[in-house]
Amino acid sequence: MSKNDMRIERLEKDLKYAMECNEVKDKYWDKIRIERNGFALKITELQDRVKELETELYFCNRNKRVGEIVDERTKVETR
Repeated sequence: MSKNDMRIERLEKDLKYAMECNEVKDKYWDKIRIERNGFALKITELQDRVKELETELYFCNRNKRVGEIVDERTKVETR
């Protein structure tokens, strides 16, 4: 086997190895991309839920305060 043949064989092996590495990398990045998109969607859903709960809490507190004011006025009127 000549020196050039050995070089060609070595380069072919290196190329095959590099292509296999790229396949593994591509699979890895596809998985990461899918997970990242899933997390982004989950974050959006959680942010929406937080807004909903904050609104609900606001109205609960407001209604509680309105009830306290009505109770105070009722007490004053019954005296």
